[in-house]
Amino acid sequence: MPERIDRVTRWWWLTAPLLAAILFFVGGLAAQGAVVLVIVASAAATMTPQYRTTLTRLSATLAVAAVLDLALLLVFDRFEFSYVWRSSHAALPWFYKLANVWGGDEGTLLLLTALASVAAVRLVRYEGWAGTGALGLVAALAIGAAIWTPFSSLPPDIAGDAAAQGQGMNAHLVKVWMLLHPPFVFLAFTFFLAPYGAALQALATGAGDWPVIAARWVRFGWLTLTAGLITGMWWAYEDFTFGQFWHWDPVQTSVFMVWAFASAHLHTLRRYRDDGAYGRLHPLLGLATGVAALASLVITRHPALASSHRYVGETSFPWLLVLALALTVLALGALFWSARRTLLPARRTEPTLLILVATVTLIGCGAVAAGVLAEAYIAAFLDVPKPEKFKPFFEFLARWSSSAEAEQLRLQFERWEVDRYRANALLAPIGIAIGLAGGHNFLPLRRRWLRWAITIGVAMAALVAAIFWQPMAAHFTGRGMTSANTTAIFPWLDALAVSMAYLGLAALAWGLHALIRHGKHRAVGRYYVPVGAIHFGVVVALLAATVASVFDLHNWRNLSYPVDFEKPVKFPWGYEVTVAVDREAFVSDGLRTEVGAPGFHAVAEARWSLVRDGIAVQEEQGEAVYRDQRAQSYGGLGPVRLMCEIMDYRYARTVSGATQLIDPFIHRGLWRDVQIWLPALEYRVEGEGDLAELRAPTTVPVVLKIYPMMTWMWLGLAVAFIGAAVAMWFEVRRAGRSRRVRRTPTTETGRSG
Repeated sequence: MPERIDRVTRWWWLTAPLLAAILFFVGGLAAQGAVVLVIVASAAATMTPQYRTTLTRLSATLAVAAVLDLALLLVFDRFEFSYVWRSSHAALPWFYKLANVWGGDEGTLLLLTALASVAAVRLVRYEGWAGTGALGLVAALAIGAAIWTPFSSLPPDIAGDAAAQGQGMNAHLVKVWMLLHPPFVFLAFTFFLAPYGAALQALATGAGDWPVIAARWVRFGWLTLTAGLITGMWWAYEDFTFGQFWHWDPVQTSVFMVWAFASAHLHTLRRYRDDGAYGRLHPLLGLATGVAALASLVITRHPALASSHRYVGETSFPWLLVLALALTVLALGALFWSARRTLLPARRTEPTLLILVATVTLIGCGAVAAGVLAEAYIAAFLDVPKPEKFKPFFEFLARWSSSAEAEQLRLQFERWEVDRYRANALLAPIGIAIGLAGGHNFLPLRRRWLRWAITIGVAMAALVAAIFWQPMAAHFTGRGMTSANTTAIFPWLDALAVSMAYLGLAALAWGLHALIRHGKHRAVGRYYVPVGAIHFGVVVALLAATVASVFDLHNWRNLSYPVDFEKPVKFPWGYEVTVAVDREAFVSDGLRTEVGAPGFHAVAEARWSLVRDGIAVQEEQGEAVYRDQRAQSYGGLGPVRLMCEIMDYRYARTVSGATQLIDPFIHRGLWRDVQIWLPALEYRVEGEGDLAELRAPTTVPVVLKIYPMMTWMWLGLAVAFIGAAVAMWFEVRRAGRSRRVRRTPTTETGRSG
């Protein structure tokens, strides 16, 4: 029997789809049973080394099959399942139905279980604690997936058209980025979490295959998480409150914390020696990154802070919090045990010290993110009144809201969130240190005294810019949405710009020097050019993002409807906007609705044109949507975006035809982006019965927002990402050539694991 199971599970990636089809036809109890068997198989694998490979493959087969089964239930509209009914709708395109696999807490937990089980198939091949740790993670996540299951039946008291069609998807999630951003983040978290057993062994004893595991898993995780951050920023730019591509949402802050710890971990990777340099710090950073990933999953589910990302209602955060605390205790225990080890002292060279500075400063960035999150949670639990500095946007929105909406907005703005101003103020000096140390490290000069002279000169220039020159204060007009709390740290931002420019130019020079000196193949193969591209791209993106955030321009006009429509409306800075609405209709597009009610009050064919200094810049037409009647999801569960749900529906947006996405019109240029947030026509139903009719509003707002340098931010991120991908490819190849992966002992079938 073990031999038969081994033959089947050896091809688990082919067996899993067939098993998913069987589960789909058998029903929810079978799928739930598969999740329970994942727990049993992974737990048994940890206790029976001779069957470990077979049982791990069996666990992966069952977990992947359960996820594929959930995907089939969503695509084929099996609304008798509560999760499918809450998350999906019959009118949604199949790919958005599929995206709901990770659209709710239960589906996400099941997906993480499957990803961890696939990771375990790879990790059990290594000697030591790597496989045991991965299997323990699978069992723990599967327990959560069994408790918070997506396969429970819809309660019998839910009936009627809503039960037949589904409650629908959150409007903000009906975006192409829903297919990319969440899976990237969850996959990255798996890369960081799954090898924690190997990291524990390396920290406690210095033994095991941690070096070769980290060489692959850390790099893949960092690259994947960076892709998740970039896609999430683009999503926010098109969706959240006038293009805020980064707004220190609690979940954003926690993901940044993971990224900072992973970046610090990455900087120690090439210099790690299990008996010497970074012998403790390197595996400890791996464990810290995994704990931060679990903390991010907890924050996504915890209701204390206002967030546009979190799941609401009864979620799995208690279990994930237990896992995070357990991993923390294990890490501290391994650190305590490592005191028995004597590590050889590392060489005190200038490059070694500069790498240490980079590592420590990146750890500082992660610590700042953790600190502002802790501060917000403590304030929320102590019920401390929220300072007024956090609420400047409330008055702006309230003027265009009904009294009922204004009250909802007020309640949302009273809830605590991350102190983004404190985060920026603390990160700026750390960024200055990173810029100076990184620029000094990359500067391609052999004469040490000359390098130090240039670095000291740049530091003095940063000081002069902060105290005397003050370019940001000199060019700041105050016509955007930059607050007084940001202008207060302008001197720090001036110094940051100078030091980061030094880092970017030095990294660029370093890469070009390596390319010229060593030749194309050798330079790329030796890691020089792609690493220079990473740092140069990050600097370009950071500087452009700072300019876009500080020097944005913002204006609005109140239009009389329909008098001002079809007429050019003048804005400052030489812009004219023409808006027209050709047709209005009721439309139900598959988003969450009340029983028997249409999905939206109104859908309108909208046209717009943008003129600057008398020259036509862009013309578009599409469907504008406004004010759906979505009820709170059943039982308070589901992916409901709280604050932005109220704020963003004040505006209509889309040029994508009948798909009706919630976007602004955006004119993208090399030096500036122009966003037009079109008027949302708030139709009112007057009268009753056959006499009922729709009445359009008399006044509607049009908002114009200008972001300078936005294209350069995306270009910088693209350069950094491509450089990271190339560097990772060469480094993984190098690690594979230099180290042989050690296999586990012979399995029960006589074949190597």
